[in-house]
Amino acid sequence: MRIKSLAFILAGALFLSATASLAADTPAKDSAPTAQTAVFSVPKLSDEAVVKDLTKALAKEKGIIAAKAETETGKFLVTFESAKNSPETLTRIVTKVAPQAKLDGVRAADTKAAAHGDCGKCPSKSSCPKSKQTTS
Repeated sequence: MRIKSLAFILAGALFLSATASLAADTPAKDSAPTAQTAVFSVPKLSDEAVVKDLTKALAKEKGIIAAKAETETGKFLVTFESAKNSPETLTRIVTKVAPQAKLDGVRAADTKAAAHGDCGKCPSKSSCPKSKQTTS
C-alpha cells in the first residue's frame, strides 16, 4: 500500500512539474491590445482639406485609435492597435491622400491615447462604442 501511495505522489509531482514547465514556456497574452503611433511627415498639412481627407480615409480603417495633425511641425500622428493594423497599411492610406507623405517612424503610443483618452480627435469617433460611452 505504501508503494502505491508513493507512486501516486511521484506521478502527481511529475505532472505538476511538467505543467509548470509548459506554462513558463508559453508567453502570456496581454489583455489590452498593444497601441503604437505612426508618425508621418506630410507636406501642406496646414491645408485643412488635407487633414480632413486624411482623417476621412483613416476613419474607414479598423484599429485606429486617434489621428492628430501637428500643423506647425508638419507631422501627422496616427495611433493604432497593432493587432488590427500595421504601419505599412497606414502608409498606403496616407500616401493615397498625400503622395509626398513619408513615414518617419513608429513608437509606442502614449498611454492616454491608447486608452481612448482623446476620443474627440479620433477619426472613428462616430462608430466607436467607447466614444458613445463617453459622450452619452
